[in-house]
Formats: sequence, structure tokens, C-alpha cells
Amino acid sequence: MKKNISIFTIALLSFSPQFIHAAGIVPDCGKVVNGAIPTPCDFTYLILLINKIIKFLLFDLATPLAALVIVYAGWLYLSSGGGEQTSKAKTILKNVIIGYVVALAAWLIVDTIVRTLGFTGETFLTK
Repeated sequence: MKKNISIFTIALLSFSPQFIHAAGIVPDCGKVVNGAIPTPCDFTYLILLINKIIKFLLFDLATPLAALVIVYAGWLYLSSGGGEQTSKAKTILKNVIIGYVVALAAWLIVDTIVRTLGFTGETFLTK
């Protein structure tokens, strides 16, 4: 039974909109049109690619996953009856919150470095 559930979960995640949406991460540059490259891939497109990857990983994958784990920890806490499951639920909740805060802090560090390098274009938060 567990094998069927895990196969179903993998199939569901593989065809979910987040993974299908990942194909739009790479910026449209460097294509040859009539023997010339009208939009060469430069530093701006590299930073745009980094921003899209971070947006996808942090906001399209990590945020819904963290929300689901928080819901699971809440359900575990409410259905525990005060036993050992209560401490397990608290540990899960604490770890999810710490992990998500670390991920957001990592994004802040990368964004600061990118801004320091001189990127002034659009990011996923300024659109």
C-alpha cells in the first residue's frame, strides 16, 4: 500500500504545475535570427536566470511545501492526545519554521550580493 502511495505522490509531483512551469526559467536570449544575435546573453540575463531559479525554488516550491508540513504538524498536534506525538509535532513545526527562515535569509543575502554587483534590472519582487 505504501509503495502505491509513494508512486502516486511522485507522479502527482512530476506533473504538477510547479514542475511544468520550470520550463520558463531560462531567459530568451542568444537566439540566432538571420545570421545575427539580436539579444546576446550578457550579465543581465545571467542575473535574471538566477532570480528566476530562486523564485521557483523558494516561492513556488518551498512555500507550499512548508505550508503543507505546518498543516501536518498541526494535525499531528491536535490528534496527539498529549502523548509523545505532541513533542514530535512541536519539533516538526520548529524545524520547518527555522528552515524556511534560513531559506528566506539566503535569498536576502543573494539579493544583496546581486545588487552590490550592479544589477539594476527587474527582479521577481519588483515586477
